[in-house]
Amino acid sequence: MDFQLLYQAQLWTLMASAALFCATMTMTPGPNNILLASSGAHFGVLRTVPHIAGIRLGSTSLHLAMLLGLGALFEALPVLHQVLKYFALVYLLYLAYRLVTSPVSAAHVDEGRKPMTLIEAALFQWINPKSWMSTITLCSAFTLGGDGFWLSALLGVVVFNLVGFPASFTWVFVGAAISKKLNTDKRRRGFNWFMGSLLLVSLPMILR
Repeated sequence: MDFQLLYQAQLWTLMASAALFCATMTMTPGPNNILLASSGAHFGVLRTVPHIAGIRLGSTSLHLAMLLGLGALFEALPVLHQVLKYFALVYLLYLAYRLVTSPVSAAHVDEGRKPMTLIEAALFQWINPKSWMSTITLCSAFTLGGDGFWLSALLGVVVFNLVGFPASFTWVFVGAAISKKLNTDKRRRGFNWFMGSLLLVSLPMILR
């Protein structure tokens, strides 16, 4: 690992570009952000923190696995990618079903409901197509060749998390702000159906 690159503008220009890419991927709508907004609305910011931490843990573990050779394995065995794709499809359908069938009565709104746990959120990143697309791009387009690869690659992991944490919180805060308007059964039901529909809209990204 060539640490002399830390003093070269080329590396930091690349990292600035990587930060813009990460901001685009983490701030735009996708399965993670839809679920975060829904969790913020139903459970508040503090109870959604493990969900956010799980996203970062899962994304980072996937990122490091790709750097250590998982990407090459998927190139050699494309069927593994297809298997993950169908797992993601089934799981997103399940999550959409959970959203639209959630209790909406004020007296029962928390019955059978709980925020996504750290482990659940982390594991979801391994079947989330948007996480895969982001990670593959960061490992290829935003790394240097030769001796600079590992330094740029590990800085990419850091940049992804530095951008990803505040981006995730933004969606949770949006959901928490919306929760103040969800003061009737009809509004809560409409919100649940809307968020479930958004998850379904993300399915074509998986099926491509």
